[in-house]
Amino acid sequence: MKKIIVYLLILSIFSTVALSGCRKKTPAQKKGNYDGIELTYYKVFDDEEILDPIIKQYEADHPGLKIHYKKFSDFNEYQRVILNEMAEGEGPDIFSMQNTWFMSNYKKIASMPADKGTPDDFSGMFVDVAYKDLVRTDQDGLQKVYGLPMTVDTLALYYNKAHFEDRIPTRGRPSKTWEGIKEDVALLNKPNNSIESFEVSGIAMGRADNISRGVDILYLLFLQFGTKFYNENASEAIFAGQQGGISLYPGIEALKFFVSFADESQKHYSWNEFMVDDDSEGKEVEAFAKGKVSMIIGFSYLYDDIVDQINLFKNKSDTVIDEKDIGIALIPQIYDPDVSKDKRVTYANYFAETVSRNSQNPDIAWDFLIELTKKKNLESYFEKTHKPTSRRDMIDDQKKDPVYGVFATQIGYTESFPILDYYLYKDIFTEVVSGANLGGVGNSSLLDAQDKIDEMLPSEGLIVPKSEKVEPDVDVEEATADK
Repeated sequence: MKKIIVYLLILSIFSTVALSGCRKKTPAQKKGNYDGIELTYYKVFDDEEILDPIIKQYEADHPGLKIHYKKFSDFNEYQRVILNEMAEGEGPDIFSMQNTWFMSNYKKIASMPADKGTPDDFSGMFVDVAYKDLVRTDQDGLQKVYGLPMTVDTLALYYNKAHFEDRIPTRGRPSKTWEGIKEDVALLNKPNNSIESFEVSGIAMGRADNISRGVDILYLLFLQFGTKFYNENASEAIFAGQQGGISLYPGIEALKFFVSFADESQKHYSWNEFMVDDDSEGKEVEAFAKGKVSMIIGFSYLYDDIVDQINLFKNKSDTVIDEKDIGIALIPQIYDPDVSKDKRVTYANYFAETVSRNSQNPDIAWDFLIELTKKKNLESYFEKTHKPTSRRDMIDDQKKDPVYGVFATQIGYTESFPILDYYLYKDIFTEVVSGANLGGVGNSSLLDAQDKIDEMLPSEGLIVPKSEKVEPDVDVEEATADK
């Protein structure tokens, strides 16, 4: 009996070792699955060396797989190439797409497979605006994930610290409310008799022709004033102030407030067509770098743009501000966030990574994107690019950043809305603002814009009603932990 027990014990040990050996050989057996498989990845603005370590590591973990990365610097070219190639049944496997395009273009995308992650998993990992933008209801009434964001950028307020210490030393920084900003502007303005009318302007606002993010600022105010841009299923634009004969004023009030900063009759008048040339590449950023304007509004990358402008003009021996005087504050709100119960709002603009419906290997492509957006990789991405995080578990750390912490702080209350064509919408609203600059705010200019956008919307709308069906709950990271 003792010999039998010993024999069985030895047999058990050898069996365990044999099974362990098989498990260790699994990757080698999987190796052939990736031989000859190639993925193409198109992206704007990010240099190859930024993502190359992540791509190389993923290729090493999947022997035989090759990922070809292509960077585009010109957004118009990028958009044209992708649309043309996809129309021919080709194009990249993976590409970046603006957050506002997902609602109208999700049919061009292969959604994330349910076994790799569900909308609930996405909601727990990424911030709320990304969920609203990238999780869509398909034609079968099922909610699916259509993109993974590496970053979520927001509008914030850049200000000249030295100007505030000089003119508003009791606070030394911008007000938290728009009414307070109007008072700040009146104190910061330094009028003169030049064609610009200002030696120093308080803020670059009120126009869309010579302010690089003028239309985005108007979008921000639409959101803050409570403007409803579309009806329930986004088959009709309603931002102009009327729906079925019912007057809705927030859109008009938002426009009126925005252009008031370019109205000579206002106490807070601070911007006009002569402040900077509308053909200038730098526009208000150039004026800020030279100390000609105290506040401008922009996204996180604006910091580097300001530094570049400072260095550019410094090399030309022009007068510029000190880099240490660049301050960044939370975007102002209509109501004081310290005492008001109203929800704070800022505006989001970012790209998310997605998989083309033309891809022959969508599962592998999605698996790569899941790896790409893991915390360790996005931490490395932030160190190289300073683009704000999209992940909830990275917010607290990024809040501590002395320059970019503001963007992480306000990421929880950022919003957006669908835009069918960024540049077409921009042209439409630039015309609205320019008309208001010339002839005052009237309902007709907004109504014309509303009619133009209505013509672009599909009659069935952009939003498919949600279904009661629920997909299986699979954790996005755990689903790929063994890969």
